[in-house]
Amino acid sequence: MKKILILLLCYSGFCWGQNWKIVDIVAQSKKELVYYLDDGEQVEKVKVKNPSIVHLIDTFEQDGYALEKITHGVELLLDGNLPITRQSQQWGITNLIVDNKHRIMLWFRKKETSSSM
Repeated sequence: MKKILILLLCYSGFCWGQNWKIVDIVAQSKKELVYYLDDGEQVEKVKVKNPSIVHLIDTFEQDGYALEKITHGVELLLDGNLPITRQSQQWGITNLIVDNKHRIMLWFRKKETSSSM
């Protein structure tokens, strides 16, 4: 009886699992589209010659994924140094570069296939 219950629980875990892919678009230019693809097991950097986001969404939908949501974030990069002088205890800002990057994340979920018995 215990073995049947354990097998039933394991089977239900496989049936109700969701398969997600997260696409983090890093850069888009006239020539290419650069994004990170997270499929739950690994994250890989992908460069595509077609820079269209609509074409990218269509490609994932043809593979059996549905676009669930789109999120937007801002990545702020501060590069440079903030020296302080010991004599006057004043802060001085030199060589400080602020880079503002907008990032788009596309969340895809595997479409459920209903099998008839």
